Amino acid sequence: MKTMQRVRMGQLFSLFVAASVCLTLISCSEDKREQSDTEGAVLASYEMGAELNGDVIVFSHDSGVYPDESISVALTAPEGCTIAFTTDGSTPTASNSTSSEVELNLDRSLSGNLVAQRDLMINPDIPHEIILDDPSLPFGVVVTACAVNESGKLSDPVSKTYFLGVDFADRFPNCVVVSLTTDPENLLNYDTGILANGAVYDDWRQSQTAQEIIDKEQTWLVETNGTQRGKDWERPCRLQIYDMNNNLELEQNAGMRISGGTSSRESQKSFNFYFRDEYGSAPFESEVFDGLDVNSGFRLRAGGNNVRYLKFKDAFLMNLLSNCKCLMAQSRTAVLFINGEYWGPYLLSEKISDQLIHDRYGVDKDQVVITKEGEVDEGLDEDIALYDELMSYAQKDLTDPETWQAFCKEMDIESMADCFAARVYIGDADWAPDKNDLLWRTRDDSFNDGRWQYILYDIEFSSGMYGNELTSANTDHLKVAMEKYPLFAQAIRNQEFYNLFLESLKTIGQENCNPEQVRSTLQEYLDVWEPLLPDFYKRFGDWQSGWDSVISSTLDFFDARYDVIIPIAEEL
Repeated sequence: MKTMQRVRMGQLFSLFVAASVCLTLISCSEDKREQSDTEGAVLASYEMGAELNGDVIVFSHDSGVYPDESISVALTAPEGCTIAFTTDGSTPTASNSTSSEVELNLDRSLSGNLVAQRDLMINPDIPHEIILDDPSLPFGVVVTACAVNESGKLSDPVSKTYFLGVDFADRFPNCVVVSLTTDPENLLNYDTGILANGAVYDDWRQSQTAQEIIDKEQTWLVETNGTQRGKDWERPCRLQIYDMNNNLELEQNAGMRISGGTSSRESQKSFNFYFRDEYGSAPFESEVFDGLDVNSGFRLRAGGNNVRYLKFKDAFLMNLLSNCKCLMAQSRTAVLFINGEYWGPYLLSEKISDQLIHDRYGVDKDQVVITKEGEVDEGLDEDIALYDELMSYAQKDLTDPETWQAFCKEMDIESMADCFAARVYIGDADWAPDKNDLLWRTRDDSFNDGRWQYILYDIEFSSGMYGNELTSANTDHLKVAMEKYPLFAQAIRNQEFYNLFLESLKTIGQENCNPEQVRSTLQEYLDVWEPLLPDFYKRFGDWQSGWDSVISSTLDFFDARYDVIIPIAEEL
């Protein structure tokens, strides 16, 4: 005999918190059969008196966007099993499973677990960190359920996310929506949560170095769980992507990490997502990405140095510079929800990788070498010798014809000229050999004769940013580049390279970044982003005055830039 349990509104918030994720599907009779994958979850065939195909738990409603502020969702377990469930993204446990059928009344009261624990994420040493709870923001409810057999063993959890009382197409025009679900332990656990200040911060705060940093107000050096890097700080998640018409276009398991340098200390953090075999990620093609190559994963970029203000500035500048001979990641606008909670607008961007280069240029990805800040980022450890060989030309006389010809076999000089011209023209102040400096080549000569090319990457701290002298239109960024980059300083002494550089610099100023083109392109981005700001301010504070200021300083920069930097370059 089946029993029915009805759970009313407001009774489910954080009912169950799990310490670990169940990794093994177990049948109710403990006789596991051959597994198969179908849409929506990791699925299996079970023998429970009769073979069951499809989800272990049957949901009356699928994940999606629903116009009503509340809905009733029924869950049904296989014969002989009961249901364990949660509504905050956490993994269910067997202790509270009593019924084989459950009807859930879902509404706003079951969303908000992450924001309710914002004190774990807001750092007391970093000013302007804000996470607000606003009941007018759109929301979703995550229902996670497992079947529990008579021995108390659980099936793999299955999650569905229900967005209620919202129309994404109307609320977020011209945007895709990314729904991220994961056990809250992956986000807020003291030792391992990637959004928490956590143990890393508490340990760091006790050090003498920390006290010196705080005394000097060097908040960009504060250490937290969220500033950590590497595979040890990658956490599993489930992604859903909704197109601009409210359709659930894609579901995919992934790994996630916090990305960014200084910006990893902000309340709204950026993320890298990785599609790996270990998560069961599968290749896919979808128009929802608007031509972006995301086969190996993607970034959700909150804005970097512009996280509170002109959040799209990096993409806007990349657009202006798109005809430069440099590899650039393409992007589009997205809105993120974490376990059903609104988390603001982002740039959904391609991730620089060997897979991206393979897909874009048809290059064997096993031959791709990418260096980042003087270290091998993609390739073999021994590939650093190729980079060191290139950098050795900084100590050689590149006005010597034979040396110059040898250098041209190592470096694509058009790519180098375009990259330095672009960075110099926009006044990039966040670029150095050890900061946002990326190059790539093939190990063999199968593409571009194996010559190095530059990658244009993270360029938003530029063009008048913050009214800072480092990004001012009046600053001699050509001199700065020569001081920071000995290789560039040597190359520009060669007349051929100087001519390429000056030509590229003038083209950027006259065509790519002339004031009229800047205003036209900027308005295209403003048309997409300005409708998103009211919700962003409700979650992370009202920064409208800063937004307006950055727009003004950006336009002022490009109005003045050509008449400053071109004469400097011509007189070199």
